[in-house]
Amino acid sequence: MNVIVRCCGGLTLVLTAAGCSLTPVAPAEPPAPPVSASSTAVELPTPAPSLVAPVSRPTTAGFSYQDPGPVCQRFAAALYSADTTRDSDAAGAWQRAAAYMSGVLAAQSAAAARDGRWQLWQQHQVHLDTSTLLLDPDPETADTPTEAARTVRVTATPVGADGWRGPTEDSRLLCELARTDAHAAWRVADFRIEPAGPR
Repeated sequence: MNVIVRCCGGLTLVLTAAGCSLTPVAPAEPPAPPVSASSTAVELPTPAPSLVAPVSRPTTAGFSYQDPGPVCQRFAAALYSADTTRDSDAAGAWQRAAAYMSGVLAAQSAAAARDGRWQLWQQHQVHLDTSTLLLDPDPETADTPTEAARTVRVTATPVGADGWRGPTEDSRLLCELARTDAHAAWRVADFRIEPAGPR
């Protein structure tokens, strides 16, 4: 024999007298309220897109963007061009490097202004003494008409106007470049920085 017991909270239990088992039964769904003919649908806001919106890309006058190697090298030199005597914050170098970036990459500049060394550099009126060397392309990674990869070796030393010098950073900057077709300008679409090995 089954005995139905309704508990607080709307949970219904069916007690089987012979086996003394408890079987929960979901409460019945309440009926939906009637929809008035005069009611209007509420339109929910469209969620914002997850991708960063591209920005208008600056260009460097007189520079050809047709060779991915020089584009990557110019990008690296600009990225390591911080100068506290002319830049208000660490984002100045990023803004100069944006002339060689894709629009989506150029829009990701929020973190560029946050550099833990900037306050120390300002105290010494630092500029980065930077040299770049374009390395030979990887023979196993062939270019396509719209994609290419290049690597630049970067050596950067913070030099203060008061004679102070910071540690030299020796890095390899790997560029992933893209363009829309075989006649368009190359731009750095993504990059990563690795510690450089021995020369």
